[in-house]
Amino acid sequence: MRSWVVITGCSTGIGRALVPLCRAAGWGVVATARRREALADLPPGEDLLLLELDVTDAASIAAAASACADLPLRALVNNAGYGQVGPLELIRPEELRAQFETNVIGLHEMTRAFLPLLRRQPGARILQVASMLGRLSIPLAGPYNASKHAVVALAESLRLEVGGEVAIVLVEPGAIRTAFRDTLAKVWGDLPERARGTRYELVIARYLAARKEQAERFALSAEDCARRLLIALNARKPPRRLVVGWDAYWIGKLKALLPASWWERLLRRLYGLA
Repeated sequence: MRSWVVITGCSTGIGRALVPLCRAAGWGVVATARRREALADLPPGEDLLLLELDVTDAASIAAAASACADLPLRALVNNAGYGQVGPLELIRPEELRAQFETNVIGLHEMTRAFLPLLRRQPGARILQVASMLGRLSIPLAGPYNASKHAVVALAESLRLEVGGEVAIVLVEPGAIRTAFRDTLAKVWGDLPERARGTRYELVIARYLAARKEQAERFALSAEDCARRLLIALNARKPPRRLVVGWDAYWIGKLKALLPASWWERLLRRLYGLA
């Protein structure tokens, strides 16, 4: 019988790239997105179930779990999320709260809802997609940094609690090539206006330019990242932590080696905050 995987955040990025890879590898895929029409171009088949799912809505999560109740579900990939960018002193409490509702609370609610279904299958696993920014923090991404640090903590605690029944894999990607500017425009609101006339106006402009250059030169494609996740999905003994991308590996090593004052000075210079 075909094993099934639920993947959140399949409208774009890693989630979208993972869907065809899983299907080609013999998995049945429950592809989810907040708007079902965002999944309409996925080729239909008996190995694909499309679900409208908002991870910030408990009723939506419960409906998704109910729709999957009769499937031989062997994996959950908690991938849905976004990045709130901006200087912390300009970030409103409701913006920070929204960041956590999606990246942390939504991930936790998905895990709680699907654990009973996963426990029925031997070799089941949950992939919790965090980030290298769950290990270290950078300027102008405080809400995102904090949310991914929380995902790391939740995954490590969950592994201690249920790891004997369901494997918990913490995924820590580095930079991924995505539609960063398009996403940023949706979540930023009036933050650029709040920054106007402050020391952050030029800093934000430099940050955007640097992100674009870094993405073009160094970032992994969503497809390359998804291939690494597929290996963890198929592995007989999945890894506890899956670090994806050279930057995720080496920047973490650099931070561990440098004195804290040198590391902070380096980041301030890189981001124009010196």
